[in-house]
Amino acid sequence: MKQIMTVFGFTFRTAIRKKSFIISSVVMLALVLILCSLPQIMSFFSSKGIGNEKTKTCYFLDEKNMIPGALDLLAGRYTDTTVKTGEPAKAGEYRTEIEKDSKVSMIVISDIGGEPFITVTTNSFMSSMDAKSVSDLLTPSYISATLQAQGVDPATITFAQSSLPYKADVAGNMDVSGYALGLMLIMLMYFAIYYYGYGVSMSVATEKTTRVMETLVVSAKPSNILAGKCLAMGTLGLLQFSAFLGVGALGYKLMIPDNFTLMGMPLSLSAFTLQSGLLVLLYFVLGYALYAVMNAVCGAFVSKIEDLNSAMMPVVFITLISFYVGYFAALSGTGGLFQKVAMYVPFCSPFVMPFKLLNSDVSAADIAISLSLLLAAVIVVAFFSARIYTASVLHYGKRMKLMDLYRTKI
Repeated sequence: MKQIMTVFGFTFRTAIRKKSFIISSVVMLALVLILCSLPQIMSFFSSKGIGNEKTKTCYFLDEKNMIPGALDLLAGRYTDTTVKTGEPAKAGEYRTEIEKDSKVSMIVISDIGGEPFITVTTNSFMSSMDAKSVSDLLTPSYISATLQAQGVDPATITFAQSSLPYKADVAGNMDVSGYALGLMLIMLMYFAIYYYGYGVSMSVATEKTTRVMETLVVSAKPSNILAGKCLAMGTLGLLQFSAFLGVGALGYKLMIPDNFTLMGMPLSLSAFTLQSGLLVLLYFVLGYALYAVMNAVCGAFVSKIEDLNSAMMPVVFITLISFYVGYFAALSGTGGLFQKVAMYVPFCSPFVMPFKLLNSDVSAADIAISLSLLLAAVIVVAFFSARIYTASVLHYGKRMKLMDLYRTKI
């Protein structure tokens, strides 16, 4: 244990002093604060800022006045746009102006077979004024005017254009807040496992190529060095992510308005309970341990730091595939055979289970089986990784093959 703690202290102090760690921490904390302040920024601009200023121009051309009241409807919908009547003879000039300025657009109402045909011209497809939204806005007005001209009672017209009242009732546990939080956890899990696993392999490779490893091996067993480095980077990761989550929770409490909604639904962290939080933390620890020991072996394989990325490719591929399994499982909802199988696969469960824990009722048996398989995988992979690490950490020159490792200490 003393050897492990010695390696732990050395690795932890080295990693926490690195500029990359300090810069990444500052950048991530700044991003968390920016995300928490977005509702306030959006609210400010929608009430006082750019949202109410006429920063854009739209030329409206309806020579035959086929859609009465269209100008007022457009002005009411697009509050940041000055909608003004254009001259049909200048349509070519307007189009040239639109090509040069993304803040200019044009709507032309043409007579095609006695019915209005809407053409919306914008600078690019990314414009907020698209043809479908304009058509949806103006169509009821045209239908209403046509029916009134035919003598239809206004009350009948209003009834014909009305919609039945409705509400969305979600019977399960998944809501938009839990869904968004679950996807964010999957991405954070991938970032943590990759970033800190890479830190382990880089630490091993650096110490090996600079011959520091020869000094460490004299004072500690290779297996203890492996354990100490993995524990150090894992602890560093937990501390860094605890800081991110702490700042995020504080920002959520102080900066996000109580009535803020996401996709029409109130933003809530009700899905993140103490039990789900502890289980997510456990999956992070075990998932990190599983990938960290494999990354340490990758670092021990190389004799030059330039070869590290190529040595890590197998582990990177496994991580990427497992991440996408978790991501696509989340996109498919909370059920299905694919997700049920993926939650038991040790390499995938750290990415699959956090989402399920926040968005569905997972039975205690499923959690126990998933964690048991993940823990067993960590033990088995750590055992073989320690053997490979011991055999290769002091090997220099040509990279050892699996058969060479088998003939030595595996």
